[in-house]
Amino acid sequence: MRDDVSLSLRERIALTYRYFGARGVALRLLSFPLRYTPLRGRLRLGSRIENSQAAARGWYRVDGRPVTVVIPTYGDPRLVADAVASIRATTPRARVRIVVCDDASAPEHVAGLRAIKGIDELVLGDENAGFAINANRGLRAADARHDVVLLNADTIALRGWLECLQRDAYFDGQVGIVGAKLLYPDGRIQHAGVPRNRGAPQWFDHRYRFKPADHGPANVPARVLAVTGACMYVKRELIEAIGLLDERYPMAYEDVDWCLRAWQAGYCVMYAPAATLRHLESATRGTELGDRERASQAAFWERWDDFFDRRDVRAPDGRLRVIYVTEDTGVGGGHRDIFEHVNRLRARGHDARLFSLGGQPEWFDLDVEVTTFEDYTALRAALASEDAIKVATWWHTASVVWEASVLRGIPLFFVQDIETSYYPTDELMRDRVGASYQHEFHYMTISGWNSDRLRDYGVASVLIAPGIDLETFRPLAAAVGAGQPRREDMLLALGRTNPLKNLPLTIDAWRALPEPRPELCLFGIETELGARYGARYVTAPSDEGVNELFNAATVFVQTSTHEGFCLPPLEAMATGGAVVCTDAHGNRDFCVDGENCLIPEPTAAAVSGAIARLLGDPQLRERLGEAGRVTAQDYTWERRIDDLEAFLRELAAGTTRPPVTAPPRSAAPRG
Repeated sequence: MRDDVSLSLRERIALTYRYFGARGVALRLLSFPLRYTPLRGRLRLGSRIENSQAAARGWYRVDGRPVTVVIPTYGDPRLVADAVASIRATTPRARVRIVVCDDASAPEHVAGLRAIKGIDELVLGDENAGFAINANRGLRAADARHDVVLLNADTIALRGWLECLQRDAYFDGQVGIVGAKLLYPDGRIQHAGVPRNRGAPQWFDHRYRFKPADHGPANVPARVLAVTGACMYVKRELIEAIGLLDERYPMAYEDVDWCLRAWQAGYCVMYAPAATLRHLESATRGTELGDRERASQAAFWERWDDFFDRRDVRAPDGRLRVIYVTEDTGVGGGHRDIFEHVNRLRARGHDARLFSLGGQPEWFDLDVEVTTFEDYTALRAALASEDAIKVATWWHTASVVWEASVLRGIPLFFVQDIETSYYPTDELMRDRVGASYQHEFHYMTISGWNSDRLRDYGVASVLIAPGIDLETFRPLAAAVGAGQPRREDMLLALGRTNPLKNLPLTIDAWRALPEPRPELCLFGIETELGARYGARYVTAPSDEGVNELFNAATVFVQTSTHEGFCLPPLEAMATGGAVVCTDAHGNRDFCVDGENCLIPEPTAAAVSGAIARLLGDPQLRERLGEAGRVTAQDYTWERRIDDLEAFLRELAAGTTRPPVTAPPRSAAPRG
């Protein structure tokens, strides 16, 4: 999917000129820097949703096409009257034809329908047959040249709804169905796409249900498994390809079935948050299920049970097929963890592979040839044909892996960090990260802190922490330097400029130490930092070289503000070294202040004080170092891969279904 965020600057300017003219281009260029200042409100620059609606209206004026709106109904016509009035108030009369189809209501209700102004055609059913049959009456009456909007009678259309639905339907040639954001009467979200309800897997639920209307992730356009039939824009070409609603569903599941058939026909289903309507469904509707709902449920799972729950991800000889997907293959702790998974799963006989936009890593001995792609479009196409457990490893890869798993394979998201932390000043990017945590994924993560944060997003995860190669990271019989013992005057730190690593705090703490200060040694791939800070810099050391540095150092220091796990302090512990580190969230699983390390407050004075304490107390260094060695023994790679392999086997067997943490709403079969 391409959205406004992914367009190049040239494409954005071209589209703005087409739909808003030269004045629109000039206004946006001049006002763009002011969008991030308090003047934003005065200039009426608008929210993302408002801007998207404005763009859709501009598109619709030029490229909009006529549609037929089909409203199925039964009973009291007052809701229909309100729905029709809202449609006429928000759409051009010449482009919208309204068909109301009634499911054999009482004569007085039919008379009321006949009296409603704005209806172009009223289709009356001879018998009460249920939603799918009744909706199909209206769909058959739609203009054969028109796309169709299927709309519940208890909806109120809001300004821009149709323009946004239609624009998103044609913004991407693969789109077949588009759904809207539906709000309860009190303004909370009722629908933002339809995932399977993991807590009650016989049902489907709505994303972001009960969240406020401005909930950030709910304002991100996305491809979704399905959307509700309460408001569904369906392109004519899709109807011609797959037909109408399946009439085997008397009440419920017909909308999800239609969406799944669209996916199978090569189309995708979109959620368009800028298209907003009110849905008068009660947030506390009853829980009793009728015979029609139960019949629909039975019919649905008879057709789709194998599709969802019996996906073969094993090779003919029983080996697991697992494909990890990365954006690149550059130097990094996250990539190291992924590559270790691949190597060690292969060593156990499994078919583990790596798909990436990057090439073969030179810095890591990977036992498999990387399958490299020019872009995500090519990667997604290749991945979609694989019957495998498909592993997203970064939020950019999540939508690619998710979509490539809609029809085949099992989607797994390996969350190594809650990546909103990478965008502290960019609300849009944080919302896009949040929207990537789709409920069709299974999840594994590397720290308890990550697991807790994922639970805040409504998904459960399995903890698979990184491992340590204890044959590499270990105490040396004689520390470096021709048999000399561990030095008494050397601080060691990772030398990186990534803001989350907070290297300046380490530098300030070192400089705050009394003279003569110990030597500061940095290591990494940013050699220039040595001269910048007056430190010795070891460039791109091997793992064995890093182990020698850990063994030489008096104290290892890491002052990160945030880490998904934070492996270097654990590696330093494995060598018996003394460690000073700040609370970085992901290191809470193994760092215990005063037991195996010191965890000062993140200030120069506190960090400097902790370093000085260790420099002056060899016995404390020895005690913490020995406790650190014990801690590290629990992180052997064999234990980690045991856990990983067991989890992947459960996925392959279909025995694990991570639940949505919110209570299941199994009483909402549709709408």
